Amino acid sequence: MKKSLNSHNNSSQKSHSKLWSSYINGDQEAFKIIYNYYYQMLYNFGKRFLSASEVEDCIHDTFLNILKYKESSLEVKNVKAYLFKCFRNQVFKVKKDTQLEFDLNEGTIAYEEDSQDKELILKQLKKIIKELSPREREIVYLKYFQNFNNIEISELLDINYQTVRNILANAIKKLRVLGENYIELLFMLFNE
Repeated sequence: MKKSLNSHNNSSQKSHSKLWSSYINGDQEAFKIIYNYYYQMLYNFGKRFLSASEVEDCIHDTFLNILKYKESSLEVKNVKAYLFKCFRNQVFKVKKDTQLEFDLNEGTIAYEEDSQDKELILKQLKKIIKELSPREREIVYLKYFQNFNNIEISELLDINYQTVRNILANAIKKLRVLGENYIELLFMLFNE
């Protein structure tokens, strides 16, 4: 299953790179496709920090800046990582913090149980994840809820690849200790 997901991500990344090249060469339809594809991902990411209207404004500003400074984005290798980095910078401008605080909501976790069980599990998971540092929460979110790989996370956050691995390992250790009563849920989330 994981191989097929990775091959899907690789083919998706390649097709998005082709779309990006088309946009750089003047194809506005390619830009619209990229915008429409990533809009909801960026929106979900932004909702953890800002209100809905602020998130929408940040998304629009991000894409306007990309259009405005097209020449500076000629060499984009990973469209998703590039867009998230641009968007994250835009959120920083609005938030004016050096570290973003994450909040999990119901849409973050896919868990198939009745709504009462889901609500209880979500409440417990939020409690456990709040014990992580803001940086650990951010990296866990990017890795497991946005499907970024460690290289993409290091590029997005401007930190060393090994630092991402270390923070992620420490966060998972903490979550396993804190969530030992919810080990099945944590296993589902963090099983690679």
